[in-house]
Amino acid sequence: MEPEIEDYASGEEQPYSDEQVSEEVDRYRRIVLSACSSLGNLQPVTKAVRSGCFGGEGRPIHCVSGTNMEYVPKDDCLSSLKDIKRYIQMDEQGDGKWVLQWLGEWQVLERDIIPIFTLCVKRLLPSQSPNATDEDREHILKIVTMCVELFVFLTWNMKTESPEVKMRFTQILQMYKRMFAKNEVIFGLLSIAVMHLRKGHNTEREAMLVKGVLYVFRNILAIPDPLISPTSKNMSGLEVHDKLLAILDTELAVDFFMTLLSSADDRRFKDLRPILVDVIYYMFYRVPVSALFDEHGAWFEHSDLKRGGRHPTFGGVYAVSTGEGTIMPVFNAREVLRPFANLFKKPDKIRLPKVEPECPVDYAWRSVDPDAIPILRRIAAVFIESCFNPFITAMFDDLKTATSIVNDTVPRLLYIAGYFIDVSLANTEIDLGCTCAVVQTQIFGQVMRFTSTYMELKEWSSLEPAMYCIQQILLALSKMCGTKLDSLSENVLSNLFYDGDALDLFVKLCRVYRPTKMRRQCLEQIARLADTFLNTLKAYAESKSGMYIKKKIKRSAKKKAVNDASQPSVSDEPVAANGDMGEDETKEPSVPDSDGELEDSGNEGGVSSDDENIDTEQMVERSFDFARFENAFAVNEVAKSFTNLLAPPSAMEYVYPMLYRIAITCQRPFLFFKKRTMDRLLLMFNDELNFPHRVEMLDLVCWIFRQYMVVMDVPDLCKYYKAEGLNNKLAVECVLAFLKNTRFGTSVKPVITRHVVNLLPSNKDTSKNEDDADVGQDTEDSNQLAAVPPVPVANDTLEDMDDDFDLDQYFNF
Repeated sequence: MEPEIEDYASGEEQPYSDEQVSEEVDRYRRIVLSACSSLGNLQPVTKAVRSGCFGGEGRPIHCVSGTNMEYVPKDDCLSSLKDIKRYIQMDEQGDGKWVLQWLGEWQVLERDIIPIFTLCVKRLLPSQSPNATDEDREHILKIVTMCVELFVFLTWNMKTESPEVKMRFTQILQMYKRMFAKNEVIFGLLSIAVMHLRKGHNTEREAMLVKGVLYVFRNILAIPDPLISPTSKNMSGLEVHDKLLAILDTELAVDFFMTLLSSADDRRFKDLRPILVDVIYYMFYRVPVSALFDEHGAWFEHSDLKRGGRHPTFGGVYAVSTGEGTIMPVFNAREVLRPFANLFKKPDKIRLPKVEPECPVDYAWRSVDPDAIPILRRIAAVFIESCFNPFITAMFDDLKTATSIVNDTVPRLLYIAGYFIDVSLANTEIDLGCTCAVVQTQIFGQVMRFTSTYMELKEWSSLEPAMYCIQQILLALSKMCGTKLDSLSENVLSNLFYDGDALDLFVKLCRVYRPTKMRRQCLEQIARLADTFLNTLKAYAESKSGMYIKKKIKRSAKKKAVNDASQPSVSDEPVAANGDMGEDETKEPSVPDSDGELEDSGNEGGVSSDDENIDTEQMVERSFDFARFENAFAVNEVAKSFTNLLAPPSAMEYVYPMLYRIAITCQRPFLFFKKRTMDRLLLMFNDELNFPHRVEMLDLVCWIFRQYMVVMDVPDLCKYYKAEGLNNKLAVECVLAFLKNTRFGTSVKPVITRHVVNLLPSNKDTSKNEDDADVGQDTEDSNQLAAVPPVPVANDTLEDMDDDFDLDQYFNF
């Protein structure tokens, strides 16, 4: 024994063998099992049961005795419950969650804790035990409180644990959810909460008990069911969520939640607000808005994967070159598209995002039981009409003093706000005024600040619900125009579009996507938000005779003095809108700095800055031109990001307007002349795909490819626009064959032509002035951006070629 004491005193760790560890675990397991066995057991109870007919005086003709098995708690069950709680708390200090796993394997929750809880709740109610003394009620209340605490421990999610622990507890938690989906259990939990909330004042222990009951409701609602396809058969028993919702509705638990939500502005319920956010979120867990109003299963089908028929423009025989001198006859569209229809099936062609922390909002939509849809509709309508405004207002008031917004509560609150605005827009019977709280300037400003903060901190999983909330607010404001809420909509939109920094935020969001760091669904939400924002801004700008914005700019005192003496003032000269034409894609564009703002260009007007210049910030008003502002989206980052949604096609009703804006409206098709981008555009020729705006998208892609072919045929243009060739020569030949036999891409005049190139002489020094005049005349007559080779020309002929621009240039002074 002495050497062991010396080793222990020396501080050296004594390694345990596997056998010793196994023995210690078995001993600990037996201790926990002993505590569970001391809770109680089933015992036969004999009752007299009346049977047969009744006589004239109401007496039964005969009686029989029946024997039932009932759970009877032991006298020291409270001590055993405390021991189990202590073992769970000790287990939290280690890894593996072995005590929780043993409790699940032994089914202690179903066989012991729930029967004890339901039996004690009946004894606690005055109607069930009128002769119970205060001492008995106090003892029973302690047992009920301990059961609720164990419910919270056993049903707590495992999202912060290791994947191995999550996998072990998935089936256990789903089993617990089935155990709680019973009327007597929900009735017991609800009775305890209502019994204490009816009091005018609660003690600390009673308040903790009510909060624990809400935690239990939150935890069991948060346990996900297995993802079952609507086409699967004989697997409906695995889905418990809809059954649980029906029981909550039957036992009036939903009405209890709605009462708390509508009274959220009460100071008594301040600590319950974050839990109520999770409760209402998990009640509509994985349920899209379209599932509440469309036919069952229609929203679940992926229309992008449906098989489409042949396009009517395909037909005839094409002679396609394989790139190796061989001519191959092609007889139909499928053979034409076969060489490049599956370009993106190779693993090295797909850039997958890295593993990210679990998203606070789960977008894995599930199939919904048709019987549960009316319940969800009613809950949504009651929440919007009775709870939305007071609850949302109270929650955003709490966030004003919050020290951090990087948690699960704030993104879920933003998602809930956007979700129920979406429901109110889809349900014409709901008044728009029921959701007017979130569209007020104060709360909308908070949502915008949260979005900007998430983007600066690169919290991509939280940024997605924030953008969804902004999109639904803009849709609601647009729908309010011309109604009784027109003044509210006008006030909010005027404040939003007057702030230049707010307009810059939407531009930055379209440029922030990184394939290796963000989910594809986040890019889809960016596309939806950008389309909604630009449509709302355009409609607002067209309704005003003149529109001004407030913008913060930096001025240098020395630079300003030089400009005043030699050149027109910065505020008098508009900046070119097409400031990034032909910029190399590999050059780093303007990205947010550590503070999240784009760096201002500090060398305008050709005046160099030095250490003596003093930069000062000044707020100025500028006239707004929507056409000029659209050019801020026609940059390399936006073109690359939005074309990611083409492989495979998704959210095309929002992607097509942006690509059309970049290529045709802003006349910058050369932004697509990169290898990876053109490979994605090739996929649009596949006639097996079916997606919204397919014909319009095919016409736009053909228009881009026609000019791409012109550029690739002329080396000077290829160098000028930094266009990249495609490796798949056969795919290029197939596209050429298709373009020769279709009128797609010819309805809009091309931006890049060979006409100007032919007019330029080979000797650039002899006829420089004449060349400049030809270029200017051609651009002015056709109102096109002519393709000019890299030759020295006047500064006023070509646009600024730098892609590192400031967003200020898209606003008139």
